[in-house]
Amino acid sequence: MPSHRSTDSNEFDHDEPSTSSPSQQHVEYDPVVFHISSYFKLTLSQLRYITFTIVGIALLWPWNAFLSASAYYGDRFSHSPNLIKIYSSTMMSVSTITSTLYNYYLSQAQAGVSYKFRVNIGLWLTIFVFIFMSISCISDLLIMMDDIAFFSILMIMVLMSAMATCLAQNGTMAIVNVLGGIYANAVMVGQAVAGVLPALALIISILLVGDKKSNSTDEDYHVEKNYGVFVYYITASLISIISILLVYWINHHKVESAYNALNEIAEEEQPLNSSSDIIDEPDIKQKQHVPFSVLWSKLKLIVSTIFLTFSITLIFPVFASTIESVHINSTFWFYRKEIYIPFIYLIWNLGDLLGRILCGYPRLHMIITNPKTLILYSISRLVFIPLFFTCNIHPYTAANQSSAIINSDAWYILLQLLFGISNGQLCTSCFMIVGDFCDTDEEKEAAGGFTSVFLSVGLAAGSVLSYLLVIAID
Repeated sequence: MPSHRSTDSNEFDHDEPSTSSPSQQHVEYDPVVFHISSYFKLTLSQLRYITFTIVGIALLWPWNAFLSASAYYGDRFSHSPNLIKIYSSTMMSVSTITSTLYNYYLSQAQAGVSYKFRVNIGLWLTIFVFIFMSISCISDLLIMMDDIAFFSILMIMVLMSAMATCLAQNGTMAIVNVLGGIYANAVMVGQAVAGVLPALALIISILLVGDKKSNSTDEDYHVEKNYGVFVYYITASLISIISILLVYWINHHKVESAYNALNEIAEEEQPLNSSSDIIDEPDIKQKQHVPFSVLWSKLKLIVSTIFLTFSITLIFPVFASTIESVHINSTFWFYRKEIYIPFIYLIWNLGDLLGRILCGYPRLHMIITNPKTLILYSISRLVFIPLFFTCNIHPYTAANQSSAIINSDAWYILLQLLFGISNGQLCTSCFMIVGDFCDTDEEKEAAGGFTSVFLSVGLAAGSVLSYLLVIAID
């Protein structure tokens, strides 16, 4: 397969023109692909970063869409209380188990695989799932369907969405491992953005609507709620469509820039016998199967860090949904449970986003490149568990006073911010340096599926451990 230069994960402008040999010119040639007069110019490397950021958003948006629709399904299954109780846990179980099994399958199916095809088919499947889900919010046939039958269809859609995300994520990580760590950073940033937006939207909607009850009939109320979720589901499809178009754009310009580079070399030096020496194959295909044992020998500390990071991170929703403000008797809007808890989710997600973004600035030295340091750092995050217990975890006492050991909202907000930053820094560092520990392009591509397996297993383990933490809190 074509040779790709290993890109320094700390450098964004790695595609600048250079005076290297002709066989490397196609990688370093960084043309302007879009400009508005002399005021704005977009280079191919910048377009790639934007593309993989949007793809990152598309990878995590489906999960957030199903979670954010919990309130709607609470109304949808109002005549089946048991389905309301098991919706969230069943959705997470179906999603995490499917992701773990399918990611393992994809990690083994390597030889002859087109990773760009996996990205595209994953995004197209996501579009199908969420167009169907959006229709389910406004179609009388699906709205009036028996609750158990609709619940079954809903879980099938969750399963298909999980498989679609696995396909897109597997292909994306394989591609960015070859292109360079900075593009892995773009994917990580995009996923963090997908976490921030739903929390922010929820807070804004609560502030705008408040505690007002609808004066309309129950039927009108459900129609209104249906169209709200309809728009949210359609947004998931639109993000995937934009991702497909951007992926096509960068691949189109990659081939075009290779021919331009060839013409420049031919004019400045001498004609070459074959253009295949410098023109990059637009569709990355893996020729050889790379065993897990080979990848484990090189990446064991990195993937163990990924597993530990996501396992420990899943304690965050347990505390975020339980701990309340220490000002339990205050009438100020910020301290109300329905605002305070979404605000904490927003703080954690903003911290996660900040940690990922800062890893893209080499001068800040936020990227951790030593695998031993990474795994020690990930284990050290366990200290947050006892620290969270110092906050107002049991808000309602006999004296109607805060039970917090440290009676401060600022302390709790700081803990959640730091917990989010540490998650962003750890996971981004891991995914950005994976390619540096692989020797061939085949290993870098296979590492995309390898790391995804440990991410899925980490999430599954974290979801199980979170139940134990809930018992401990009670």
